[in-house]
Amino acid sequence: MKNRNTLIIYLCTILFGFISYSQEKSLRLIEDKQKKRTILYIQNDTDTEKSVFLKINPIGYRRSANKPMIKIIPAKSKVQMLILIPLADVESHYTYNLIVNDKLETIDVKRSKELKKKDSIE
Repeated sequence: MKNRNTLIIYLCTILFGFISYSQEKSLRLIEDKQKKRTILYIQNDTDTEKSVFLKINPIGYRRSANKPMIKIIPAKSKVQMLILIPLADVESHYTYNLIVNDKLETIDVKRSKELKKKDSIE
């Protein structure tokens, strides 16, 4: 009974090891802190290009970086996303949301002026 439990635990450990090793490497945010600025990069270690949505929530930085960014990151590359310049005599930090998609999907929105004119007449 003891040998059987040990064998099951051993096989599960090997199985989980193979599963975790075989998972695809993802994208990561790289922070390059310099003397008067912080440069943010996205590193793509996969074999395919990825679409990235990045939203930075900065506190204590000079430039407003609240606008979300959408970029395509080529395979096996590093792309600069943003440069943050901290304010003097203020503690600065940031949080971020990073969403990775396999491809960029375009959304076509057709705006019709005819509908607006009809609604305003009636």
